[in-house]
Amino acid sequence: MPYVSATLAVTPSEELTGRAIAALTDLTVEILGKERARTTVVVQYVPGAQWARGGFPLAVRGYFVDVKVTAGTNLRHDKARYVREVNRALQSLLGEAAGYVAVEELPADSWGYAGETQELHYLKNKVA
Repeated sequence: MPYVSATLAVTPSEELTGRAIAALTDLTVEILGKERARTTVVVQYVPGAQWARGGFPLAVRGYFVDVKVTAGTNLRHDKARYVREVNRALQSLLGEAAGYVAVEELPADSWGYAGETQELHYLKNKVA
């Protein structure tokens, strides 16, 4: 049940939002092995003037992608590949851009969806 939050420092558009959601969903499913139906992606925009590095507004477009996954469900090389491929996909969508990708691992007993922790979801499915 990954939660992917993407913040883009570009001019918003429905087309870009749709393409970003599709790319992030596909990469999360393909590289991290997550279930498509349980993958949530949120895209938000900030004006470029509100994005700075070193105290100065970025000269290029910026992005930050934060994906939250259950701890221990992905290997180190999968996470590294995910970071690399998300960067490639966003640079392809945005043109000249620079940004960050973070894979956050949360303990299964510390997060969940619809009132059920990941740990409980796993245990219910294992027993079923």
